[in-house]
Amino acid sequence: MDFVAELEKLEDLFYGEWEENKEPLIAKLKEIHSVVGEDKDQFNRFLVQTAERFGGTYIPYLFWDKLSYFFDTPEERIYLQELLRAFSISDFEDVEQKLMKPLLVTYFSKEKDFELNKLKAKVIEKAHPEVKEYFVKLMNFVEKNAKATGMYAEKFDMLKAYHPDFELLNLPITQLREKLKGNQN
Repeated sequence: MDFVAELEKLEDLFYGEWEENKEPLIAKLKEIHSVVGEDKDQFNRFLVQTAERFGGTYIPYLFWDKLSYFFDTPEERIYLQELLRAFSISDFEDVEQKLMKPLLVTYFSKEKDFELNKLKAKVIEKAHPEVKEYFVKLMNFVEKNAKATGMYAEKFDMLKAYHPDFELLNLPITQLREKLKGNQN
């Protein structure tokens, strides 16, 4: 699949008719994602090509996939850190910030201190003050709210095998368990 040409077409639409309503863009990117996601190398190329496009709109979806791999393959942190760099220079809109919050809380709680310190030095400290404040606030949340952080991580762990579904991720943990239990029957 020549997804690069497709991304360029989508970029024209994004900066035209889709800039205000991103749903059609996300739907198209999800289609491409589902096709390329089956081949790890192709998905990694898709990630690199998509991360800095569309004002960062699709970064939460890419981050979800890489975070799910990170639990079993810590070397995936390279892609997570690259996505965080791209996120820090994106349009950084409220919608994407809300989608990223549970993912970042989970990542920050599972990552080694050394790697977090590296991330702070390479990305966060160099970011725009609002972006820096966002990351610092989440890191402090992880540090001071072990129970809530554990719940975010548990919910993501239950959903990591699924395609990104932020509606499910935002459910309270008891409702999520029931919903997943209902889906298995």
